[in-house]
Amino acid sequence: MSALSLRTYNSGTNEEWVTIQEASDRLGIKRNKISRLASRGVIQSRTNPLDARVRLVDLNELRALFKQYGSQLGDDSDDDES
Repeated sequence: MSALSLRTYNSGTNEEWVTIQEASDRLGIKRNKISRLASRGVIQSRTNPLDARVRLVDLNELRALFKQYGSQLGDDSDDDES
């Protein structure tokens, strides 16, 4: 886990908050797609308490979303490289 990642456990649920870049690297999903999903409210995001310029996403939520919907989440034709 990178220095800017934050692991939390709330209400019996396992959340793993990581930077958008780390989620992109670990799941093989383009960074811009993850950022777009967070901006649209499809996935939760929060500001990194260690660096307010960086947003964190819940890796487990993102993994479950792509497992359930996969390619139905849209193409990456307008994305830059990850």
